[in-house]
Amino acid sequence: MTAENASIASRHDGEKNKFTKLLIRKDARMEINRKTTRDFQNEIESLRAVVSNRDTRLKRLTRTLADNTSGIRDLLDQIYALDIDRNIKRNMTDLCLTILETKINEKRMQIDLTKSDAAFLSALRKKHPNLHHRELRISLLIMLDYDTIEIAHALSMSKRGLENIRYKLHKKLGLRKNQPIKSYLKELAGTM
Repeated sequence: MTAENASIASRHDGEKNKFTKLLIRKDARMEINRKTTRDFQNEIESLRAVVSNRDTRLKRLTRTLADNTSGIRDLLDQIYALDIDRNIKRNMTDLCLTILETKINEKRMQIDLTKSDAAFLSALRKKHPNLHHRELRISLLIMLDYDTIEIAHALSMSKRGLENIRYKLHKKLGLRKNQPIKSYLKELAGTM
């Protein structure tokens, strides 16, 4: 074998090795893609199960709320029909309307509310009617001294996502740059 033939054979072996390495890398990438696809499919199925579970709970809560609110509305109708002192009637209807509003807020926020929580949310909604239900819930949890990670976990969102919402909430509340949301909300809760 001549030197030239040996050189050609050596280059051929080198190209063959490169080609073999490329095939091995391609196979490895395909296996990684298959594994990633399986992982994503498993995660999708897991999330579907979570959504289905929450949907079932929400339907059950909605039925329960509908039963509770229809009873309170019936009671309101009966109170309106009573022939009693107007002040007493107004106090009774105000109490029923407060209970009804609390039940509706509990459903929307998916959380059990105390009287003070309901009063806080009512005052916050009156002062800032542009807040959405999620922002109201976050405001309540902030006022109740939950930290960012706990709130993010409770709302099934990332810490970064919650920080973005808090930033927007800060603007919606019209707070100064260095004015903490928690202090503002605690102050609002303290005025009730």
